[in-house]
Amino acid sequence: MLRPARGGHFRSKETLLSGIGPGRTGRRGICSCSMLSILLLGMFETEMYSLFRVGFSADFMNGEGRLAFPDIGLSLLENHAGLEYDFMPQYKPAYSPDQLSGYDVVISLKPRVTESSLEGVTRLCAIGRCGVGYDNVDLRACTEHDIAVYITPQGVVRPMAESIVLLVLALSHHLVRKDRLIRDGNWVESTRRLGQEPRGRVIGTIGFGNIAREAFRLLNYFEPARLLAFDPYINTDAVAREDVEFTNLDEVLRESDYVLVNCPLTQETRHLIGTRELALMKSDAYLINTARGPIIDEAALIQVLEGRRIAGAALDVFEREPLAEDSPLLPLDNVILTSHSIGWTEELFRDMGRIDCEGALAIARGQAPPNVVNREVLVRPGFLRKLESYGKDRKRSAI
Repeated sequence: MLRPARGGHFRSKETLLSGIGPGRTGRRGICSCSMLSILLLGMFETEMYSLFRVGFSADFMNGEGRLAFPDIGLSLLENHAGLEYDFMPQYKPAYSPDQLSGYDVVISLKPRVTESSLEGVTRLCAIGRCGVGYDNVDLRACTEHDIAVYITPQGVVRPMAESIVLLVLALSHHLVRKDRLIRDGNWVESTRRLGQEPRGRVIGTIGFGNIAREAFRLLNYFEPARLLAFDPYINTDAVAREDVEFTNLDEVLRESDYVLVNCPLTQETRHLIGTRELALMKSDAYLINTARGPIIDEAALIQVLEGRRIAGAALDVFEREPLAEDSPLLPLDNVILTSHSIGWTEELFRDMGRIDCEGALAIARGQAPPNVVNREVLVRPGFLRKLESYGKDRKRSAI
């Protein structure tokens, strides 16, 4: 039986057949060499699709070809007959079809999935996004190609909520400013920067998903006066909490001392916060965005920060990433900047990786994974046929 080449990548048909010369034909038809070629080719096709293949995007590896993270749940994929995984050898900002076509499931970190990425891709059944955002995935194209897209919400809630609390406190106590002043030899000046506490103040969130709820739970220990939330898509009766007041966007911006951005990036939320909205904020209020950069009109925010019309901001995300070297944000001393990685912890990648790997195993068993975002794919005949074919494979019955 033919086996995949080292590293999990299948040898090409041409490589498998190399060394077999052209067949000679006689009156009886194809010679034994040609028949052997056909036999090997058939064995190759059978073996290629009998293995369930999971591919990880190249950015899970570092520049030395080693895992960039201590644990991404790979142990869950080991010791399963008929299943193998590997890491794509090349990173591309957007996948090309040849990167995706040989896998049943792809677990993806940063690369974009576009309509062009899926051209001619028929085997792929699911894409596991490592995270909760999926604005870098063309959901419509995935659905049309019978590909489920699933995310890892349980893995990001605690580290992202802790990161929000961290930024609230860092802004409140001028952590970064004081650090810079001391490094510049301005000890006395650093002592004149009085901070403030969340205690007795108003904290508002734009979006009230799992991360915002956990952040509010943690922030409650600091005894804020009020917790405000704006989320037009949530059933407020289902998530009713005595400590949270649901209101409109303008009220959150007007009343809050800390405005937290916790909504997904959609057509409706792109530049949700612009010049008009920023003008509603208090002059001593802080804006914290750990969601997606384009939710805020960055140019408008830069003007507000340069004019010191609000107290400051903390940004983990930006309209364009990585942040340009000449960004007007860089010289400002009233903004904290992090590289879309403020919540990256060992635990985050361990938990996200395990959820993604468990989703891949569900597919291998012929089951839909949890947390699918393009739910309409779950009833498409093409997707159901893929699941059925996996479920019938006896090699994977024990997965």
